[in-house]
Parts: sequence; C-alpha cells; structure tokens
Amino acid sequence: MDGSTVPPSSPEHQSLPPSSRPFREKRWDLLAIVLLVLASFPVEWLSPRLRVLVGPSNDVADWLLDTSFKASRDIWFGRDVVFTYGPVFQWLSSAPSRWMGPSMGAIYVTYAMLPLWWTLLFGYLTLRLLLPGQAPWKRFWLLLLLALFWAPWEGRSATAIFLFAVFLRGWYGLRQQRRSPLLFGAVAALLCALAFLYSTDTGVYATAAFLISLAGVAWESRREPVALRSYAWALAAFVIASPVIAILVNSVMARPLDFSYWRNSLAILSGYRWIEPVSMSKPSTVRLLVVLSVAAIAFLVRGVTARSRNLGITARSGFLLSGFVFALFTMQSGLVRPDWEHIVVATYAALFLTGVVLFSFSSRTAYVLMALFAVASFILSGPGPGPLVQWIVRVRHNYRQVTNPMTECPPLFQEFDRACFVEGRTRILKKAANYVQARSAPKDAMTVFSYQTIFAVASQRTAAGGLVESYLASGQYLSHVDIAGLQRANAPAGLYLLDSQYAGAVDNVSSFTRSPEVWLWTFQHYRSEGEVAGGIFGLRRDDSRAARIAMHAQPLNLALRSYPIRARNAHVDLGSTAWPAAGADFLRLRLTVHYGAWWRLRKPALLMLEIEHPDAIYESKTFLIEPNVSSEVWLYPGDETQLAQYLDADENQWRVGPRSSIIGLQLLVMPYDWVSVQPDAVEVQAADAITFDLKP
Repeated sequence: MDGSTVPPSSPEHQSLPPSSRPFREKRWDLLAIVLLVLASFPVEWLSPRLRVLVGPSNDVADWLLDTSFKASRDIWFGRDVVFTYGPVFQWLSSAPSRWMGPSMGAIYVTYAMLPLWWTLLFGYLTLRLLLPGQAPWKRFWLLLLLALFWAPWEGRSATAIFLFAVFLRGWYGLRQQRRSPLLFGAVAALLCALAFLYSTDTGVYATAAFLISLAGVAWESRREPVALRSYAWALAAFVIASPVIAILVNSVMARPLDFSYWRNSLAILSGYRWIEPVSMSKPSTVRLLVVLSVAAIAFLVRGVTARSRNLGITARSGFLLSGFVFALFTMQSGLVRPDWEHIVVATYAALFLTGVVLFSFSSRTAYVLMALFAVASFILSGPGPGPLVQWIVRVRHNYRQVTNPMTECPPLFQEFDRACFVEGRTRILKKAANYVQARSAPKDAMTVFSYQTIFAVASQRTAAGGLVESYLASGQYLSHVDIAGLQRANAPAGLYLLDSQYAGAVDNVSSFTRSPEVWLWTFQHYRSEGEVAGGIFGLRRDDSRAARIAMHAQPLNLALRSYPIRARNAHVDLGSTAWPAAGADFLRLRLTVHYGAWWRLRKPALLMLEIEHPDAIYESKTFLIEPNVSSEVWLYPGDETQLAQYLDADENQWRVGPRSSIIGLQLLVMPYDWVSVQPDAVEVQAADAITFDLKP
C-alpha cells in the first residue's frame, strides 16, 4: 500500500471526523492560515494616507528596498542582475508595493507580506501531505506553533520542506506502481528548477530533497526489484529532463545556450562559505545542538514505536531516515553565518519535521508530546528578533494604525517617500537624491559604492552593477560580474559612502578590501565633486581617468614561500618590508591559502594582517580570500576614510593627511569558532607597494 495512506482499521483513521460533519470541523487547519494572514495583513496597503515610521530599530536591509524598486523598473534577479534570491521571490516581495504604487513607505510595510503567506500556505500543504490521517485540529495547532515560534518569513525553507514532502509521496507512489516513473522524474526536475528561481539555496535543498527522499524510500524497499527499477527510471528521467528545463529557463533569461544564470547562481552559492563567515555565539550553538538532539530523539522514538507499517507515512523507515538526513543537511547552513536570523532559517526544517513526528503519535502519548512541543516553542524561540517577536510587532503596529491612524509624521521625524525617518536621516536622503537627480535623467542608472542602495531608491534611479549588493563581489568571478554591470549601465553620476559612517564594512572587512576590483574600477571611471552630506561624496562619470591613471608596483622583498600552519591560532612572521622611502598608496599581496576538503562542509579560518609602522604602532586588517585559489589582497595602510580623496580630480588632494610607512608584516590565522577549519599552509606569491599617479 502507499505509505501516505491510513487503513480504515487504524486508530488514526477512526479519529477522522465523518464526512457528514460541518466543513469547519473538517478544515480546522485552514482556520490557522486565515488567522495568521489577518494578523500579518499590513493595514497601510488599504489606505495610501497612512505613513510608516522607520526608526533604527525597524529599518530593513537596503536590498529589500532595492528588490521592489528594481521590479518596478522591470529589472529582475537572474535576468538583469545577480543575487542569492531569484525572480520568483522578487515578484512575491515586490508585487504588493507595485500594486499600491511603488514608494519607500509601501515597500517597508509590504515586502514580507506575500513571502510570509507563501510560507504559511506551503506549511499547510506540507502538513496535508505528511499528516493526512490526523485530526484537522492537530494540524491547526502545529501550524500555529510553527508559524508563531519557528518559521522564517522569506519562504525558502518552507518551499524546500514542501518539495521534500512532494518527492517523498512521489517515491512511495512509484513503489506501489501508482505513478509513471518518467512523468514523476520530469515533474521533479521542473519543480527543482522552479525552486532555483526562488533562490539558489532553495534549488540546492530541493535537489537534495529529491535524492535524499529517494535514498530513504529505496532503503525501505531494497528487497523489491520492481520498485527499484521504477526508481531508476524516474532518476534517469530527472537527469535527462533537467538540462532541457535549464535551456528553457535560459531562453527566458537570455539565450537558450547561455548558462550564465546557473553559473552566477552557483558562484554565489559556492562563495557563501568564505564570503560571509562569522563566529558562532553560545546561544546559536545551544540552539543548533538542542534542535539536533530533540530531532534525533523524536525520530528515533517514532521508529522504535512504529510496530506496524500501517500507521502512516511518518512511521515508515523511508520517511524517518530521509527526513532526519534532510533536516541535518539544511542545518549545516547555520554553521557558516550563525547570527540569529540565519539560525532560524537553518533549524526550521528540523523543527518542522520534528513537529510532524510528535503530532503523528496516537493515544494519550500524543497529547503529552504536543504539550512538550508547545512548551519548548515558548522557551526556545528566543533570544533575538525571532518569529514570535516579529508577529507581536506586526499585530501591535496594525492595532495602532487602526485605532490611531498615523497620517503625518510625529515630532523629530520627517516624511520622505511616504515613510517617516528621523530628521537627520531624511535630510541626508534628500541631499543625496537632489545631487543625483540634478546630474542624471530619470531612466539613468547611478553608481553606489559600496552597497547602500537605499540612496538609489531615494534618488529614483537604478543602482548600477551586475550584483544587487557589491559586498558579494569578493573574488575574481563575481567582481567581473559586478563590473560588467557597471560598464553596461554607464551611470552618469553616483555616490561614494564611507564605511565608518554608513556601516559599509561587513564583518569587519572594509568595502575596499572586500571588493578591491570594484573600488579600482570606480577610481578609474569617476571623479568626486566633493562631500554632498556627512560621509557621502558625489561622483561624476569621467572615463578619461582610466587612460590617465598609472599604477606603479614596487616589490617589498618579502620571502616568497609557503608557510605551514601547525596550530589553530597561528602567527606567521612575513618579515621586514622594503617600503618605498617616498611612500606608497596601497599594499598588495598575492596569496594562496591551502585547505583540505573539510572547509566545504564547515568554513575557513579568520585571516588578519598585522601591519607594523614605525614607533611601535600596529594596526590589524581583516581580509577574505577564496580557499585554494591564488588571489590578490588589497589593503590601505591607514585611515580608510582617506580613500575618498583618491576620487578627487586633483592628485595633490589624494594624500592629504598623515601617512606612515610599513616596516613589518605578520599574518594571523585564527578560527572563527569550533566550526572553522585550520588551513594547511599559506603561500605568499607576491608582495608589492602600489602607487598611483594621474597624468595631465
């Protein structure tokens, strides 16, 4: 029989309400979606007169604003610009603000609306697939608990879990010869491609769900040759259909044989482990280990107590094996960037499937386990701005807007594009927007260094570049993608923002060091027209600089060799430097950091360069480098606020301020946390002092 069904004689089937009962008793679970949608509905969507208050505590990332603004200008992720998310997510996030008239205020209150509802809908459908024989009120409470305490709003995890359930049911259907293997394999390939169009990691998780669920069901039916042949045909159909569907996607994105969408997406995915690693805090470690332990116990107990194969899909070994492996696979993403937001995303699949297992028990045991899951939800859902806090904020905000509508900005706030910002921020946005608008046409793009695209949205101009956010332009490939977009846009004007005042440094790696190729391209094609507002410099296009700027490299006479790393905390003395007596502008190193294969499952180590100046003055610079790839590292030895001076049209202004020589360098190799991998060696291939000059 199909493992997704429940026989009439089972206790679970007997608990089902008869068909003669009212609809509300048969569809209790739908009520959960209705309540959650009403609680999250932004009332500003119904009234354009309402204003949204944007303070430091509820500001959103620039990319969320830019997501909707780009869509309003028919610029789509994957086709026109490269990002982790795809066009499906962009459409969901941007549609409500485009329907009500795009503005910053509209985007702030609606960007999460449809992705959140997507999460709720897919959660409901997944429960219908995995708990079909349970009473509707069980699915009602489980959906409420998952949504209020655990679910991330952006839909990636919910989509992957739903596809896991779809594939699992599909494999069981093939086992009973109730589905066509060729059709199932082709449809699975199509669903995985659509998952990639939602986001790259969703596509990877969907593909993994297809293979992991196959492995689990195949293990359960390993003594059934007919079933195994069906699985093989379905897998073959998946493999054959996948490139065909990829070509169809290419036809929409660019040209049939142009696979740049897939290359770009996989480049961002493969770079995630070394572009964005951070240290894991104790709460994050506890959350991961507790969730893993609880999931392991729940799956183990369910497997031990499942004496009959007729208890439903959640008692089958194929589900228990594949479900736990799939949950473990999705949890590993939290090892790289374990801030609380990413931990919520990483643990959601494990919590969702654990809830499914606990709510699948019958008799009195079920009520005890459900109560434990509810109590754990209250205890373990924090700290940090988790889902519960976000739900409370939504409900309180809607209540205030209904009882006391805010149609004007309160004191100390000023309106800008239907949003109320603190007065100082409003003045800065207006000054920056006025500068750009006076030097460009409405259809022009503008350049923004580094990635604060809120200023492009405020200026009603498209942010130039091949990437949505230039902090991703780490490494040669993604830097070239971003620069190609800058060249195509040919923006006549733009803005340069100092890291120190606009939080441009991501994870203590300055924007210059993180994306030196992009900075150098900007340096060669734009000149500064002075400070527009505090820490913001206006830029005008000046392609003549590329021909006039000359670069001079002087070797530092360091030992060019490989340094073995023998401890997790290593200090490598690179030696004394032959820094030019006349001074230099930048320090450039070419390094290769050699790792074993484990870094692909964990994350690399933290790298810092300790620069020794005369008079025993030291400074440390954190930098990134792709493992096992020869790469250039650019550093500015000094106060990086002075980098804005290099955009001046007068070379005499480039080096205003105190400057110091470099007499020694030390490389510090340290673990971010217990997840970090120790490198085997660091190979120094070149070390130069770089000086630029501007010909007349």
